Amino acid sequence: MTEITPDQRDAPIFKTFGELFAAGFSLDTTTWVFILTVHIAAVVLGGWLIFIAPNEWALIAAGWIVVHFILGSLSTTVYSHRLISHTAVKNVSIPVHLFFCFFGQVLSVQGSVRRWSANHVLHHGVDRHGKKELDPYSATWFPDTLRNFLWSHLLAHLFNHPESDAFLRSYNAKRHPIIMLQDRFYGLLITFWIFLFPMGLGYALGGWLGFVALLSGSVVGSVLVQHNTWTVNSVTHLWGWTKGLKSSAVNNFIWLGPLGEGNHHGDHHDFPRDYRNGFGWSGWALDPTRYIILLLRGLGLVKGLNHANRFEEAEIIAARKLARVDQLKSLNKDAAALYAHWENRVMALRQDWLEAVSRWETLRKESKLLQQANVSRKELTQDLRQAKALVKARKEEFFAAVEQLNYRAHRYSR
Repeated sequence: MTEITPDQRDAPIFKTFGELFAAGFSLDTTTWVFILTVHIAAVVLGGWLIFIAPNEWALIAAGWIVVHFILGSLSTTVYSHRLISHTAVKNVSIPVHLFFCFFGQVLSVQGSVRRWSANHVLHHGVDRHGKKELDPYSATWFPDTLRNFLWSHLLAHLFNHPESDAFLRSYNAKRHPIIMLQDRFYGLLITFWIFLFPMGLGYALGGWLGFVALLSGSVVGSVLVQHNTWTVNSVTHLWGWTKGLKSSAVNNFIWLGPLGEGNHHGDHHDFPRDYRNGFGWSGWALDPTRYIILLLRGLGLVKGLNHANRFEEAEIIAARKLARVDQLKSLNKDAAALYAHWENRVMALRQDWLEAVSRWETLRKESKLLQQANVSRKELTQDLRQAKALVKARKEEFFAAVEQLNYRAHRYSR
């Protein structure tokens, strides 16, 4: 298949929302009525908590909101997203499935794990096959930012999408018995955890005042979790600093939500199986979901972390740099000969960098094997230091050459 360009990938396919109906979309009455009702209730009950509720119950409800928000958000990012949609680990234990399926993920109020995961797999599938019409919450379907934001953030969830073989394959692929059971009884689970449980507990603790207070906390918490997750669909595909290679996703370097996955969303789309959300120190610092997965591994509840190695990371970063250069090449047709010299130098430095990374990775693996065998590592220590220093030097040379090439490209285009 011919590789599509970023412009082709992000070209709009609809002009207005009205065109969706002709394409086979229809409003999902149950969903839009539920979401509208819950949002109205959140505003009313939130106002009651702020202006009317006694301080004691307002504080209790606020605590309930915080706990609900954290559990619901992390359940989406840890379980629905990384563990299930992307199989970021090789083995997920039964207790993890049970906790998230029958409690944690229900608090996100975004559909069953099976359905959520199926839609998200379609969202990433576009990066491979380019069939953007299959992406259920694309942020590039329309010609203007406002429509793209409204669709990807909210409206996509209010429509019945045309049924596709791709969705059915993705949906049927998630056949873990616990996930299938949650899918079957999802409506009952929502009714219990979002409404009956907080209302019953609140009434038991404080009569009708407790009833309303904990219901308020549950409803407001649900709405906050929804919008926290939806910002990843919308904001991280519309605004940011560094675009990924394979999608419209962008690295934002913002701790969204704060438990959203947007800060390194371009990295995520370029290597979605990674249990991490991004490369480098900022990927570590802005990724609370990663910490939970590492905690689960430490407790023996998940095993076998999938992640990009240093060489794969370097390939992705280098390709992004060169993609920027490729965009400028079209501006410099009259200076092709001069440009080619610098382009060849950049490509040679890229290869030097990748070879240095590969050498470093090999030495690191050898060092680990020796350590496991209780053999002295002294003979490898100096080689490791030199290999790491060479990686840094080659990377800096490559980056500098790319900047020089960009500078010349801009000069030639005048």
